[in-house]
Amino acid sequence: MAALVLRIKFPMTYPLIYKTLRVDANFTSSEAVKFIAETVNVTSLLKGSEGLYVPDEKRWLDDNTPLSQYDSLQDVEHIEFRDKSQPMDGEIETGTDKPCCIIL
Repeated sequence: MAALVLRIKFPMTYPLIYKTLRVDANFTSSEAVKFIAETVNVTSLLKGSEGLYVPDEKRWLDDNTPLSQYDSLQDVEHIEFRDKSQPMDGEIETGTDKPCCIIL
């Protein structure tokens, strides 16, 4: 089994911030999400729309692509375990009644 050692950053609502794990490189991104959630015991917090995001490259890993296909994963500082339906940092959330900002 080929493995990747990944430093994973979790959302602020999770009980941990970072965790370094050995993940099977043959896992697809969606399989890795399930494995990570089970390993850190946060399966009850899953919404079903989680994925793996590489902030250094500003891209989501494809759900059906094996992790071994991403050569850069060993070189990035960390990857993010996050909900795909949540706005990214710096994005404005549209379709809500909440104002995005207050100008004084």
